[in-house]
Amino acid sequence: MRKRFFAAVALGITMLSLCGCGKAEEYYESGLVAAKEADYETALLYFSKALDENPNKAEYYLEQGYAYAALGRYEEARTAFEAAVVEQNLELTRKNNKRAWRAIGITYYEEGRYAEAKSYFEKALGEELLPELSADVRMYLADALECEGDYAAAIAMYDTLLAEQKDYAAGYRARAYMSYVLGDYEKSLADYDEAIKLTPEDFDLYFGKYNVLEKLGKASEQAELLSVITTIENPSAEDSYYIAKAQYFSGAYESALVSLTEVAENGYDDAHYYIGEIYHSRSAYGEAVYHYKQYIAGSGAKDAAAYNQMGICLMKQTQYADALEAVRAGQKLPDPLHGKQLFFNEVVILEKMGEYNTAYEKALEYRSLYPEDTRIRRELDFLATRVREDA
Repeated sequence: MRKRFFAAVALGITMLSLCGCGKAEEYYESGLVAAKEADYETALLYFSKALDENPNKAEYYLEQGYAYAALGRYEEARTAFEAAVVEQNLELTRKNNKRAWRAIGITYYEEGRYAEAKSYFEKALGEELLPELSADVRMYLADALECEGDYAAAIAMYDTLLAEQKDYAAGYRARAYMSYVLGDYEKSLADYDEAIKLTPEDFDLYFGKYNVLEKLGKASEQAELLSVITTIENPSAEDSYYIAKAQYFSGAYESALVSLTEVAENGYDDAHYYIGEIYHSRSAYGEAVYHYKQYIAGSGAKDAAAYNQMGICLMKQTQYADALEAVRAGQKLPDPLHGKQLFFNEVVILEKMGEYNTAYEKALEYRSLYPEDTRIRRELDFLATRVREDA
């Protein structure tokens, strides 16, 4: 979601650039130039100078807040955004207030403080001006609900968004994923098809659809979907990554490994995850761990899958302390697909480390959350004997 935030920051800069005169406006314009070049420290210097000259311009505070946020200085960003809020019933003021509330919500979202984020997103949605911004705010609000595990509310938010904007591809994609998580595969498939119709060049959607088709047992349609990608003519560098990924999904691991290695060398860090998966399948655990780490360091883990797989490989190498660190790092990411397995793996690793009391407590907690998983019964039976011996 971070990419959507910074894209929106750039949008804010162009929208808020105003013609004007005087020293304050000159500093402000220089700050905008620096921010567009991602030189946020310099931008902050200029915005501060602009505010010294004119401390009553909401646009200056907004851009100052965007620069702070781009640097990850969220508390300072919030202070700037709050300063931009003015309680006046003027159109420009109300628009700036909506931008500020949205931006404050995003800073809380980035910190994982979802309750605070939601309150500001709701304030932003309470302002009817800038309807084009409302879709983005709804996406953030739905994502915050997902992160809290309230998937039904997230689906409802996507429903509202898509009722308002029927051609919003990102909304169909997000709702498709949520439906997939909830096991509503037919609805997920329909939404992926709609998103692909709107943005056929977004090949990430094809892989999302591929996963749904797998759940529905539609192997021939899966193969047809991959062939659309593998037969791209005159592929760009990005297309080459998707072709390599499609080779992996089709099971052509030898050719996929060659292609994925090449695109990884060209800067497509996501390829390292699939290289890791190939080495993992070959029980080459050290090589797999290396590539999972490269993926996490390069792209930043988008979900917990790499941490989970890395933890398993480290367990296979009896590197239990490192494995525990990996799965616990994965648990910090809100991931409805991998959270359960990470939790179970944590119990197993603690058991292998001889941390029987802690493992037993975790196993009891796991059973309370996932009573349908019969695997935990065996772990609890074993750990109960060890806990008694330790007592």
